[in-house]
Amino acid sequence: MERIKQGGPEKNHKKNEHIGKLFVRDRLELFFDENKPYYETGLFANAMKEKLPSDGVVAGTGKIDERKAFFIASDYTVKAGSIGKFHGEKILRMQEAAIRGRRPILYLIDSSGGRIDESGGYHVEKYSGGKIFYNHSVLSGRVPQIAVMYGPCFAGTAYMPVFSDFNIMVNKIAGMAIASPRMVQMATGQEVDVEELGGARMHATKSGSADFVVESEEEAAAVTKRLLSYLPDHFEAKVPEQPAVEPSRDPRGIDDLIPKDPNKPYDVLALIESIVDGDSFMEVKKDYAKELVVGFARLDGKTVGVVANQPKVKGGTIFPESADKGAKFVWACDAYDIPLLYLCDTPGFMVGTKVEQEGILRRGRNFIYASSNANVPKMCVIVRKAYGAGIYAMAGPAYEPDTTIALPSAEIAIMGPEAAINAVYANKLQAIEDPKERAETMQKLRDEYRAGYDVYKLSGDLVVDDLIVPSELRNELISRYDTFENKEFPLPRKKHGTIID
Repeated sequence: MERIKQGGPEKNHKKNEHIGKLFVRDRLELFFDENKPYYETGLFANAMKEKLPSDGVVAGTGKIDERKAFFIASDYTVKAGSIGKFHGEKILRMQEAAIRGRRPILYLIDSSGGRIDESGGYHVEKYSGGKIFYNHSVLSGRVPQIAVMYGPCFAGTAYMPVFSDFNIMVNKIAGMAIASPRMVQMATGQEVDVEELGGARMHATKSGSADFVVESEEEAAAVTKRLLSYLPDHFEAKVPEQPAVEPSRDPRGIDDLIPKDPNKPYDVLALIESIVDGDSFMEVKKDYAKELVVGFARLDGKTVGVVANQPKVKGGTIFPESADKGAKFVWACDAYDIPLLYLCDTPGFMVGTKVEQEGILRRGRNFIYASSNANVPKMCVIVRKAYGAGIYAMAGPAYEPDTTIALPSAEIAIMGPEAAINAVYANKLQAIEDPKERAETMQKLRDEYRAGYDVYKLSGDLVVDDLIVPSELRNELISRYDTFENKEFPLPRKKHGTIID
């Protein structure tokens, strides 16, 4: 047992150290209470016959802040963490244990992929490496799946993090792609390195496949622990709670934070910090599609998922990428029964040839679909602009929020006044030769248009449920979430929808 726990040969340990990576058993100490697993399974896999300690993967359970979790951790000192028959079977067994045991599962991935010398039909057999992704799919939405990547992962092992709920990548060391740079060159003639092809920063900023990028293994463990603190053990378990903390920004400053001019930018993160418990906001995919902010926070000690338009980036307009980002986050929150808070301030979906070619309708539909089907407690706060179909994605009144709150700065309309006046009265305005008269007429038309969506009028017409004093927003939300804590709102019976988010 002691020999097996030493891992692969000394030369491989030295290679690990040269890269700057921890040995897998030292890595596990960063994650678990008392710096050790709760128990380990499959220690002797392939260790006697082939002398491949544990067949290159450590598997078992551990305690994180007194909560139990399953784990699978690649041992890069054994055949570069590659997946062979018994290695793959250990992964499958731990996934199936997580299905039965209903605990979160961590994938600590540092693997070069499947072993070519063991290929044959292994990757497609009924109980083999190919079933890993089947199990990922069955686990999805049942228990939280978190992947942490410590090295380049190609082909099969690159799918494991993208099948997980959240993916954490160690910067400048981790990478993932459907094929290695060598295979890319053979197939296409393109010469590319790992960083450009599938590095952490690329996936964080361009593909959106990385939820968090960290600079060290210690930070990877800390982010994982913090993330788990917002998630339940399984989809029917209670979401963890913490003692309530006052916001890090005074809620009385919200009035001054939101500009009167609907087109003037401000940082929605400051608004979030004025609402949620101090230092509780954990932003997800913060470097991707920055016009939409998503993340976990606590409100009076209870977990909520925040979805907020970011007016300081592209005016808070929803692009194809931000639609994907919103849809995935909303879907994850709904899967684990985490209440949703929407902070709406958007001119709507982006228009134009480029976004149409990128599938703005299809991807925007996914965001609307996720918000429509989410039946957790959800609140929509119309902070300022709510134009066009943007309010649909942000769980507006027709999308069954438990309440729609408006601030005095709110504007709900098909489009902004400038666009509306130009669309309806363009010919009339062009016919006015005197510039002064044209400007006066335009202003008059704008004022008349604005009067139609005056927030006090909309409140009186019950388009929104309540008009709230900004400084009272936090307290109002706490009261409303508390009221809907036992929410039951079953959707019409069906097998499943035909729209995939």
